[in-house]
Amino acid sequence: MATLAAIALLLISFALPMRASAGGKEPTCLIILGQPSDISRDYPVQPAGSRRTVGFGITLYTLLTPATILRKQVTDALDQAEATGYPVLIHADDWNYTPTEWTDPEMIEWSAFPTPGSRTGPVVRRRWLNWGTWMALGPPPNYESPGFRAYVLQRLGACVAAPIAERLRRWRREGRAHLFAGLVVGWESGYYTASSVDLKDRPKAGAELFGDDERVDSGFAALTARGYSAARLERETAAAGRSRAEQMRALMAGVVRDYAAWCCGVARRAGLPRDSIYTHCTPSITRAEMAAGPVDGRLLPLETAANGASRVGYTMTAPWHDFPRVTAGIRRMRRSVWGAVEVEFTDENRSEPAALAYLNRLEEAGARLICVYGWWERSDHIFGVRGTGAATAMGRWLAEARPTGAGNPTGSTKREGSGIR
Repeated sequence: MATLAAIALLLISFALPMRASAGGKEPTCLIILGQPSDISRDYPVQPAGSRRTVGFGITLYTLLTPATILRKQVTDALDQAEATGYPVLIHADDWNYTPTEWTDPEMIEWSAFPTPGSRTGPVVRRRWLNWGTWMALGPPPNYESPGFRAYVLQRLGACVAAPIAERLRRWRREGRAHLFAGLVVGWESGYYTASSVDLKDRPKAGAELFGDDERVDSGFAALTARGYSAARLERETAAAGRSRAEQMRALMAGVVRDYAAWCCGVARRAGLPRDSIYTHCTPSITRAEMAAGPVDGRLLPLETAANGASRVGYTMTAPWHDFPRVTAGIRRMRRSVWGAVEVEFTDENRSEPAALAYLNRLEEAGARLICVYGWWERSDHIFGVRGTGAATAMGRWLAEARPTGAGNPTGSTKREGSGIR
């Protein structure tokens, strides 16, 4: 009987909602990527009962960081939330940054199917990523590799999700579960493609130069593990009436979706509630756009982000997405609550009126998590926030949601606006 009671209590704890506002509705949490000391002067901890809250976020290089350091980064972030009263969002990369020394062909993606008599295809020796500037990184992983999944399980499960779950259990007992804003599992999850790189203007990263042999796409290791061959791919492509690129993308969308679901399952099994876990994909494109030429392997159908162990999460940066299409897709999947897990303010919505309207639009569309990137950038940077109208709009947006007559913010020992530094 004691065991059954413990199980029942555990199930109830998983079903507990995130911190509720005075109206009983889950508040919308505005996360700013950075430390509490970076935001405290501008955005104090919100009072209890506010329908909007503000917190901080950190990013983890889950596959690259040594395990002991990774776990310390997580516990340090949780300690910061506990000490300051700011909720924390932890964003765990699932595929972008891998060790450059990886050489196991079973764990690395291939640029083609194995030739007759070969067990593996040609490995993709490294990947190039452009997030403002080019970076030459470790090889893209094979999502279907048992060795790769064991590597992820040890890090995402033991070093990230487990310490969060342990802290969350204590915070629940203390009435402070709101300090955990969520875990984002993924970072624009997709599969690696480089066939669209222009060799006349090839990428450079320091002394590294994009090679002729690097203009390849990947995904063939995962498909081989799923029983595909070049012949089978061609047969199914013809039967579906698609181009080879379209068929490859459709198959890899399934691979990415299943891998993301597996990662979210790792977090659930560690003890995190479903409503605190988010995936992270980029908004999809139309078939016509895809057929027009090579397309980044991160641009997959919206449904790629959906699974039963998490909420869906997307990058929502204007003007590089179709807001109506994304929100229509979310409604189609019957996901009334979701996360805008990466938002950058650009020239299109950096003014105070435009930024305020955009935050309202996201919230009205069901985003209960809005994570702002670019706080560390200069105001004249393409994604700069500080010193712009967007920064003012964020403060106005939060102030509008405070309960009438609210006193000092919850968990704060300082007067509102005094800062923490």
